[in-house]
Amino acid sequence: MRVHSIFILLLFFIALFLPSSSSSSAPKDPFLGISPQDEKYYKSSSDSISCKDGSKKFSKSQLNDDFCDCPDGTDEPGTSACPAAKFYCKNAGHIPQLLFSSRVNDGICDCCDGSDEYNGKLKCTNTCWEDGKVARDKLVKKIATYKEGATIRKLEIEKAKLSIAKDAAELTKLKNEEKILKGRVIELKERKEQIEKAEEKARLQKEKEEKEKREAEEASKEKGKADEEGKVENGEVEEESSTENKPTEGKHDDIIGNVEDSSSNEAVKVEHSDAGLAAEVENDSSSKSEGAPVSMVEEHVLENTASPTHTDVSSVATEIDHDAGSKTSPDGDRKPESEASSEISDGLSREELGRIVASRWTGESAENQGGTGKSDDIDDELDEGYEEESYDDTTPYNYDEPDLSEAADVRKEFDESSAKLSKIQSRISSLTKKLKHDFGPEKEFYAFYGHCFEIKQNKYVYKVCPYKEASQEEGYATTRLGSWDKFEDSYKMMVFSNGDGCWSGPDRSMKVKLRCGLKNDITNVDEPSRCEYVASLSTPAVCVEDKLKELQHKLDMMNQEQPRGHDEL
Repeated sequence: MRVHSIFILLLFFIALFLPSSSSSSAPKDPFLGISPQDEKYYKSSSDSISCKDGSKKFSKSQLNDDFCDCPDGTDEPGTSACPAAKFYCKNAGHIPQLLFSSRVNDGICDCCDGSDEYNGKLKCTNTCWEDGKVARDKLVKKIATYKEGATIRKLEIEKAKLSIAKDAAELTKLKNEEKILKGRVIELKERKEQIEKAEEKARLQKEKEEKEKREAEEASKEKGKADEEGKVENGEVEEESSTENKPTEGKHDDIIGNVEDSSSNEAVKVEHSDAGLAAEVENDSSSKSEGAPVSMVEEHVLENTASPTHTDVSSVATEIDHDAGSKTSPDGDRKPESEASSEISDGLSREELGRIVASRWTGESAENQGGTGKSDDIDDELDEGYEEESYDDTTPYNYDEPDLSEAADVRKEFDESSAKLSKIQSRISSLTKKLKHDFGPEKEFYAFYGHCFEIKQNKYVYKVCPYKEASQEEGYATTRLGSWDKFEDSYKMMVFSNGDGCWSGPDRSMKVKLRCGLKNDITNVDEPSRCEYVASLSTPAVCVEDKLKELQHKLDMMNQEQPRGHDEL
């Protein structure tokens, strides 16, 4: 009986203890520790509430009952029953915060309003208003920055839209100019090629004519050389002849002096004799080489000079007179052959007469034979008729050459048009590439294009160039931290990827967080993970109106929840 009574008493005390423990751990407010954003989730009309991870459901009576029903702690936001749950501190007059549920009723005041220690074991003083003064002042400054930044952003957006429209108009204009200029360049190119072909043709013709001229000059030089050699040979022969005939020179003069007294029959005889000699020389020339007639004539002259007779001198004089007689005046004033022969023979030596005869048969002038004086005049007179009909077959034909001044103008215009077309095409490519970029929903990031922002931290200089690349510089060495990739997090972050590789690691990359500011400026760079960089960039581009309204509402809430006893503040 005594043992039975003791057991009943123990059960009674246990029953009394359990309700007391439960009531002390569970909050009086079933929605304690729930953030304003989740209140609708818990205050639904349905009696059952689903765990946020979808694992199960629980009833409203199980909410904050100090027993963990949901693995994610959805059912215990205001107790320490679930390790994964989080407790929301309202902190009126200060900044709200979230605590891990393990800090609830742990004997330490974590919330400035003391709401995390509600079991009565520890009394926490509400210090949110005093502690929140700094936060409120900071929030006021932030709101002011957003207001000014939002104004700048609007102006930048307007400028961006105008600039983009201007770029688009310029692109259209340049494309039209490109089309027209392309056609002009094609025309100029064709004209330039035609001119170059004509110039090439003229150049080849000129080279041909110069070549022919050189060949003619070389041939003339060779002929002159041959003539000189003939002169030397004739000189030697004449020298030998004059040496042999020197003792009878007086007799020859007598014979020449008596040419006038010779009868006409004797002159005719001499003429026929000389004509026979010419026929003999001509027949020999047809069967021998080209130089043979000259040799035969020279031999004939030598023979005549070696055995001078009156007949030989008269023959030469008569022949000369006969040829010269063809050039007498039309009125017929022609001297008799005997008288002419006498006059010619009086003025010429035997050597000169020999040269004249030789030149008549060889086709060479008396000058080439080395003669001078009257023999030259007579020979020129005899050849006068031939010179009137002669012409220089080496004279170049005057081909039509291209207009060089036009060629220069065409080339100049072609070069200038080609250079202008190249610039236009380069500009078109640049504008096309530029307008393809994502400048944000309202084109607010257009001002980033073509600009770089940098900051120096320790020994490094970090440079961020939106739409291009990010880099790290140390002295003259530059390391690429990544090339432009995209925007992330609703245009709150810029991503640069595929930078230079790390040793035994990934390629370098950088993420740039965008914060509201009055100017574009990098405020900080960090490397939280190996070869992965994070930077902060303040810019008016993200000072949006919606965020400004949110901040203003937050400040209003902080001021409205001013605790009692602090009205003077």
